[in-house]
Amino acid sequence: MRRIKYLIDSGSSTTLLKKYIVYFFYLHLKKKERKKFINNYRNFYNKKKFTCDFFSQNTFDWINILNEFKKKELNYLEIGSFEGNSALFILNNFNVKSVLCVDPWKQLSKKEGSNEGYEDIPIKIIENNFDENLKPHQGKFKKYKMRSEVFFKKNAFDFDVIYIDGSHLAEDVLKDCRSSWSCLKRDGILILDDFFWNNYDKIEHNPAYAINTFLKEIENNYKIICLSKFQLFIRKIK
Repeated sequence: MRRIKYLIDSGSSTTLLKKYIVYFFYLHLKKKERKKFINNYRNFYNKKKFTCDFFSQNTFDWINILNEFKKKELNYLEIGSFEGNSALFILNNFNVKSVLCVDPWKQLSKKEGSNEGYEDIPIKIIENNFDENLKPHQGKFKKYKMRSEVFFKKNAFDFDVIYIDGSHLAEDVLKDCRSSWSCLKRDGILILDDFFWNNYDKIEHNPAYAINTFLKEIENNYKIICLSKFQLFIRKIK
């Protein structure tokens, strides 16, 4: 019920509410299968260098929703790469043509108002872990150490899948959504992380508020694939 209330408070549509309820029952049916898949992935994860595991909880959804890219080529972009967990999952499980990883790897500070959750971890450790974890895949990905708005100004590529997991401040999330949508191919999939994340005191400063604003802007141009406990998956239809 807590998530249902948050959906309502953040201005979510009736369709989004229904999608979450459907996922809730789906999760119950797939509980054992999901747990087994995630545990198997964590056996791989534990051999890598990570300070935080923000991603493995999403792997079961990704492997199913992105199933079409096991055979056809995938051009993938992620905004926010952290220690490389999501990029590794893509590189190891799908038919990759290109993987672009965008992250400024800049030290954040709570004194400056940041509440992303990793302000106390030295950013150099996080970036070094990314470099070490992706070392076996040299030549298969590109690392862009810059803010997302800088990347999008220079970008000339279109993508099949874009994963937004950068700044969680609503203003930044909305900008990333708009910029990502403009370079997402038709029938492409946009993955929006941390829909229920609410570390900022005012609800309008959190991701869900920005995402709901964005969905109103692209009304009739998208289809909701899934709203999980953590992420929203939508497909671009126009």
